Amino acid sequence: MESPTAPPSLELLHRTAAELAAALDVRDAVTSVLHAGRDVVGTNTCGVALLDETGTLLVPTAPRDGGDLAGLGTGLPVPLTSATPSAEAARTLRPVLLRDRTELAARFGAGPGRGLNDTVLALGEHSWAMYPLVARGRLVGVLRFGLSREGSLDPDEQLFAATLADQCALAVERARLLEQARLAARRYRTLAEVGSLDVFTARPGEGMTSDLPGWRALTGRTDVSGRAWQTDVHPDDLPVVLDRFYESVRDRSTARFRFRVRGLAGWRTIAAVAVPVLADPTDPTSEIAEWVGSLDDVTERVRTRRQTQTQHALTAALATAGGYEQVLDVVLRACLDGAGAVRAVITVAEGQGETGLVAHRMGADRRRTRTELTEVTRSGVEAFAGERGVFPVGAAGVSALPEDVRPYFEAGARAGETSWAVLPLAARTRRLGTLVLAFTAGDDPADQAADARESEDRDFLLTFARQAATALDRMQLLEQQRDTATVLAEALRPGPLPAVDWLATHRVAQTSAGVAVGGDWAELIPLPGAQGEERVAVVLGDVMGRGARAATVMGEVRTQVRTLAHVDPHPTAVLRGLDALAAAGGGDDLVTIFYAVLGRDGRLLAASAGHLPPLTCSTGPHYLDVPPGVPVGVEGDARTDVLDVRLDPGSALVVFSDGLVETRTRSLDEGLAQVLEHFRETARGTPADIVGTLVERMVGADGEDVDDDVTVLAVRLR
Repeated sequence: MESPTAPPSLELLHRTAAELAAALDVRDAVTSVLHAGRDVVGTNTCGVALLDETGTLLVPTAPRDGGDLAGLGTGLPVPLTSATPSAEAARTLRPVLLRDRTELAARFGAGPGRGLNDTVLALGEHSWAMYPLVARGRLVGVLRFGLSREGSLDPDEQLFAATLADQCALAVERARLLEQARLAARRYRTLAEVGSLDVFTARPGEGMTSDLPGWRALTGRTDVSGRAWQTDVHPDDLPVVLDRFYESVRDRSTARFRFRVRGLAGWRTIAAVAVPVLADPTDPTSEIAEWVGSLDDVTERVRTRRQTQTQHALTAALATAGGYEQVLDVVLRACLDGAGAVRAVITVAEGQGETGLVAHRMGADRRRTRTELTEVTRSGVEAFAGERGVFPVGAAGVSALPEDVRPYFEAGARAGETSWAVLPLAARTRRLGTLVLAFTAGDDPADQAADARESEDRDFLLTFARQAATALDRMQLLEQQRDTATVLAEALRPGPLPAVDWLATHRVAQTSAGVAVGGDWAELIPLPGAQGEERVAVVLGDVMGRGARAATVMGEVRTQVRTLAHVDPHPTAVLRGLDALAAAGGGDDLVTIFYAVLGRDGRLLAASAGHLPPLTCSTGPHYLDVPPGVPVGVEGDARTDVLDVRLDPGSALVVFSDGLVETRTRSLDEGLAQVLEHFRETARGTPADIVGTLVERMVGADGEDVDDDVTVLAVRLR
């Protein structure tokens, strides 16, 4: 059976993450979030309100071109000081969930004259959920869900909403960075039209022949004439600069190049254009009299582009990562390829308690190694990174580090590393560990301010680490769920059917696609009785839903049936006992059961608790008219209606779950009719032939497209 509320789709989360990674502006990001909220949670309304520039007002942001999202994303501005759920989520940075209108009125006030809260009541909503959007530790806005049902979000929906809020916050922040980059580019073009960093002239054999006031201010150099300026160029870039000049001489062409210059505040990136001026303009082969050109400082543009590209690439790669190990690889490679580190180390807790820390390292060779840390504690690592990271530079920075971590940085310094960024890996609800990035610089002590020296770089790296932590946290939780499902699958795997010398039997059980455990089961239970009395209980049960929850309930009910059958095997007694146990347990899981007692003489006592009728070929293939009953625990059924028939010798009895007959494209009645037709063809075959034919023709041999559990049990009197 299918649960009326399926858990959020991991595939949809991946798709939404990819859409958010591709969002070029805030409205693109909001449009993706509203689609996901509507499709998974089934919202009545869904909106994103962003904090305005004053930091005092939440302003609704409409999606891109309304379309099928018409009505979503709209609303009134909400002051942060107001008594509203959105404002409280923004002030506390915690989700606010309201189960019904009574709770809204009790906590925030609702009714005539209550202003903002009246608007949601007018929409016919009965429950709500608000999630703060937080990026780099700062409030971005609030993600709002309004539901036409009571109860707000269930635990699976809450996990989905929290993940969606994290992704939305990062996407909005990234979109704003892109907008800032576009604004910076527009400003740069405007300034370039007025004047560059420097305009210069140079002559062959003499070098620079003009003053460079911008260069002198940038580097602190007093003399830039001749070739003195070359001392400030990064040693790796100088050969490229000179080669371009030589090409310009050879080809009489314009030279364009980019290089790094050692400035007073660290390395800067300079873009240069040098145009040759010929001694005889009418003769393309004449000597170059001089060069004229311009120098422009493009450091901020390069930095913004690199950071934006890095975050975009990381988001896209994480969206397709299929497991925890892949996430580790993606993050470490992004540290090297995008953030510019020469070495990256992720230290995370992979056990319980203070110990159990593991360091995953990747260096220039792009090979990942794993080391268990026995000298470092979890609390020590968390305290070391702090909330905003630590950025040691050079020997002095290393000497100021705590003693238990200092040796790791001293070893890095001996390998040529000159500065580091120690970043907290903090997800929304917990700390996972730290991310350490190592950088190198030139030999000159003046260079030893790393890429993380500027506050803009530090903010970028902290955002990068938060994005990585969110992905690692999500994947750890998913793998924990998979591990739980694997344990359950092993524990609840049906054992072989018991050997009964007067019966031939066969059973097939398939879980729905992508789920390791299910809620269906079928079995035979040999029953005690008077001497010479040989009977078995034929049972098939179905718990609504799928996955770990359904499997757990199935295990409980299966044990209850076995126990009750050995006390009093009559169908009335067993079903009444199950009803009583369900009422005492107070659970709301929907369970249907077919239960019958079959004797060696063919006598069958059969009853149903809301389950489908069985097939038999006694007196010809047909469905047995078993009284349908109501599911277990539902009131109003005394369980006195029991079918009492005698099956012919050699007859078959086939029971099955509704996953065999009902799919998204086939109704229950259509499925029952098809099963009966297929059964007519093989009713006199072996139980294995009967079951195999029904499963293959109804759901396919591999069951890849099955969207519910499928269980079929056939028995034949010998």
